[in-house]
Amino acid sequence: MTVHKDYDLSQLLWYKIGGKAKYLLACSNEEDVKEAIAFIHENNIHKVFVCGMGSNLIFSDNYFNGAVIHLVKKKESSIVLIKDIFIEAFAGESFGDVILFSLDHGLVGLEWAGGLPGTLGAAVRGNVGAFGGEIKDRLISASILDYSGRQPKLATFTNDQFAFVYRGSLVKTHKKMIVISARFALHKGRPEEVAAAKQVYHRNIQFREARHPLEYPNCGSVFKNLRDKDQIEKVLQVYPDLKEDVEKRWYGKIAVASLIERLGLKGYRVGGAQVSEKHALFIVNRGHATAKDVLHVIADIQKKFEKTFGFQLDLEVEVVR
Repeated sequence: MTVHKDYDLSQLLWYKIGGKAKYLLACSNEEDVKEAIAFIHENNIHKVFVCGMGSNLIFSDNYFNGAVIHLVKKKESSIVLIKDIFIEAFAGESFGDVILFSLDHGLVGLEWAGGLPGTLGAAVRGNVGAFGGEIKDRLISASILDYSGRQPKLATFTNDQFAFVYRGSLVKTHKKMIVISARFALHKGRPEEVAAAKQVYHRNIQFREARHPLEYPNCGSVFKNLRDKDQIEKVLQVYPDLKEDVEKRWYGKIAVASLIERLGLKGYRVGGAQVSEKHALFIVNRGHATAKDVLHVIADIQKKFEKTFGFQLDLEVEVVR
């Protein structure tokens, strides 16, 4: 474990936004994480947050008077192949590296996530998904450290113990659990299946590069797409022409970006924060944006949705104060 004092979080987070943290504890294996928890207890630290690449986070501009446990990959890869179809890795590994490892070993099942930024642990914790796939569909088990008590407890969670929901899990709601490593069951593909999976992987990366505002610092998708039937019905009452898109294009959901655009908020700006003109589900940092600017934009979008549809959007990005 490496301890950094008064660490500038804007240097870590993809958003390039955030105040300083009293401690940043860099951990590259299970023992490091246990050492970090011991450090937290010894120094009577009450405010703790676990961070991977920081790709879907908004940290407050204020001083974080606590410790950020930063899971980072080792210089040597921790990704291993078990019994030809299982892949296991430390939570700090890049999820992209795990996908490439699987394809290199003739395994398919994770290619839908091509281009999704973040660590493996964050992917499991948040049940990431794209193009109809979700991490829960392939996760077999994960090693979890529960540090809610004085003595941290390490346990193996099976898939059903995670209580996965859309973009969430028990680990995310519990707050004092850390994913240490995870194991996935994949499919041993025939050469043509692997070739097709690689095409999907690269096509999805190209899709993100073409459609997402990667030229600016951002936190990924700010809001969750709509899945609730009542909310979808309320939207269709206002925009009945979207029914075909819901059924054939959006996997039974509603793409919130299309609604933000219809409401005239594409390009809306407060300070250095702007609803992307390339993809309205992103709020980009156009330069020197603050967390306050971003949260102001989010609040204004929420008010517009409440006024138009009678409900507020759920955040996909995690806000840390």
